[in-house]
Amino acid sequence: MSLKRRVIDIFIWLLSRMVNQQNNKPEKPNSILVLRNNDLGDLLVITPLFEALRRCFPDAYIVAGVGQWNVEILKLNPYISEILPINAPWHNKFIPNQSLSNALNYITFSSESEELANRRFDIGIDVLGSYFGSLLMMRAGIPYRLGVRGYAGGHTAVQQYVEYNEYEQVGRSSLRFADLLGATEFPECRPQIFLSPSEREAGEHRWAQKGEGANQQKRIVIGPGGGFVEKCWPLENYADLVKMLTAIGNLEVIIVGGKQDREAGRQLAAISSLVQNLAGDLTIRETFALVAAADLAICNSSMLMHAAAAFSIPTVVLLGDCFTSAKLHTAQWGYEGICHIFGKEGERQEIYTPTEVMSIVCKLLEI
Repeated sequence: MSLKRRVIDIFIWLLSRMVNQQNNKPEKPNSILVLRNNDLGDLLVITPLFEALRRCFPDAYIVAGVGQWNVEILKLNPYISEILPINAPWHNKFIPNQSLSNALNYITFSSESEELANRRFDIGIDVLGSYFGSLLMMRAGIPYRLGVRGYAGGHTAVQQYVEYNEYEQVGRSSLRFADLLGATEFPECRPQIFLSPSEREAGEHRWAQKGEGANQQKRIVIGPGGGFVEKCWPLENYADLVKMLTAIGNLEVIIVGGKQDREAGRQLAAISSLVQNLAGDLTIRETFALVAAADLAICNSSMLMHAAAAFSIPTVVLLGDCFTSAKLHTAQWGYEGICHIFGKEGERQEIYTPTEVMSIVCKLLEI
């Protein structure tokens, strides 16, 4: 541990002794805050935590504190009492300025921080675990706090913490918070997305299902986006893969993504009439409904891999050049039996080729 980090830990520890604190774990808390102001996939992977907490504390008021960009993910979740926007400027890609001064200003003066303080939560869980998360919970006057040791700091200001383990799946690690609070029943470690019947029906209708034998057509959703270029499988590889897929026939391909992926989707859709480009045209929940009706998802390490896992849709995840270990990525973010992650590993120091991926896809779809 660096000297700077040690000094910060000591400062955080001293500060925690000056605020309202409860050393004994509340047996029947009235309210619980789960702080997860991070990115889309970060929230999706830990959604089983809400069910675990609800099973343990059926009468508690359980609040999810998430960024505004994540509110739709938790819509209709029966285990959550309320979704509270926490647009905190740290550890996410949605808020541009994440300087130290901005973070401290948010904690000290923001209306959202003030609202947290007014709620008087009994328990606070900073799922990511950070100095800023701990400071925010202390600012909110939460007397019993949980965090993470060994990742982004802040554990000296909490009463209980989860040990960071880079080889443990992130969702499984998050369930350890419920375990620390006394939970004995745990759901499957797979993302939870709750769609209404009308949303599912709309997702089904987006698939064309045209022509004779349409019911036997395979539905493939492809997400070519996922952040910076080095993180993604190259677009030209996706183009080659789409050419091979559409040459088979008897399948339908839909391209999804954000507004920034529209041009990539346009290029892939130009390859064949079997490809439909909806990148940038769907809301996040419309994308979920589309994925729920698919047979296979192909994507980079992105939100799409977690959404597909929520509906047990087989997924081929293609790692870009910046990832050095597919095994480590699988351990952290994968879902056994559903999510198949391919990239560099050991002596193999190159990404997968379109031909190799095509072989994998054919096996999964049995074509």
